[in-house]
Amino acid sequence: MRKDDEFYKDEPDDGSKSLIGAALLFSGVTILLIVGTVLLINRDAISFKKKPTPVVNENVSGYVNLDDYISGDDTVSDDLDIWNEYLDEKEKEEEENPVIAEEETSDEDKKEDLSEGGTKTKVVKADGSETWVNINKYIAPNELDNASFVLKNGRLDYYTDGEKASYTGIIVDKNDDYIDYSKVKRDNIDFVLIKLGQRGYATGTITLDENFYTNLKNAKDAGLHVGVLFSSQAITREEAEEEAQFVIDSLGEEKIDYPVCFYMNFVQNDKSRIENITPEERTGIAKAFMDKISENGYNSILYGNKEWLLCNLNYTTVSYYDILLDQEEDLPDFPYRFKMWKYATKDISGVSGKSELIISFIDYSVK
Repeated sequence: MRKDDEFYKDEPDDGSKSLIGAALLFSGVTILLIVGTVLLINRDAISFKKKPTPVVNENVSGYVNLDDYISGDDTVSDDLDIWNEYLDEKEKEEEENPVIAEEETSDEDKKEDLSEGGTKTKVVKADGSETWVNINKYIAPNELDNASFVLKNGRLDYYTDGEKASYTGIIVDKNDDYIDYSKVKRDNIDFVLIKLGQRGYATGTITLDENFYTNLKNAKDAGLHVGVLFSSQAITREEAEEEAQFVIDSLGEEKIDYPVCFYMNFVQNDKSRIENITPEERTGIAKAFMDKISENGYNSILYGNKEWLLCNLNYTTVSYYDILLDQEEDLPDFPYRFKMWKYATKDISGVSGKSELIISFIDYSVK
């Protein structure tokens, strides 16, 4: 045997060498694929650490490109166990310590009780302002039961023990022109207060209402009960007595069965004589007029709204007279007793234009 043959007897042949090379190449490629895959998966995490400065859109002031801040991770709060645990703990705490909702309170409920437990009454003045007036517990109170009023076809009636206990009337004067009193009567009107006259608010001159005698005759002929009204601007007791005497003289032999109404008030958009006298003086004037009327055998009644009666007179002094309350509301809130109430202005059959509706709680024709 040759020496060279002995030296190569343990080496593999050429086929074995080829297999070994292929195996090494496969292993290298596999390692590269694994490394590449790992790098690809972690690309966003690596890129987050090297984020570029956010790009500001120059065309929109203050606008920032939010894509520069989005990592690509679509995990939301609901996917985190710690968030669920927090919600569970919060719900548990709310169950153990429930929150009691505060009861909503309206602005009206929050307002102070300005009536002071019913010892004061609110007066809305002609200028829209409000004031609260003490209620005198020693004056006869309003004892009307609001539940006893019945509204039908725009008219109010008052019932006592299931029986109608009220009478319906209207106020008329020269401004109503010709009135068909037969139609008025058929429209369920029981009585009329006819304006007799007035004293001028500037001149102080007493005049008779132009249609007084026509209205008086026609109303009585139609079978209506009749009272009269005088509009006063007296500034002394003597002038008040002069006005009362004018009413008595004007009636003469004419009989009326409803009251003589004393009406005094300021004049809208102008200055009147009575603005310069005090509430005490106005009260004395009202008393002087009504006392003289009563002394001559007529019923008398004081006409006024809530402001006039409680703020422009000394009501304590005149509270024992009959009162005709002027208050166009659904229900009256006058705290003291009154005999008549002017509650609305409505169309009345036989009268052109609208008439002031009055409800009387007593029948003066039998008083």
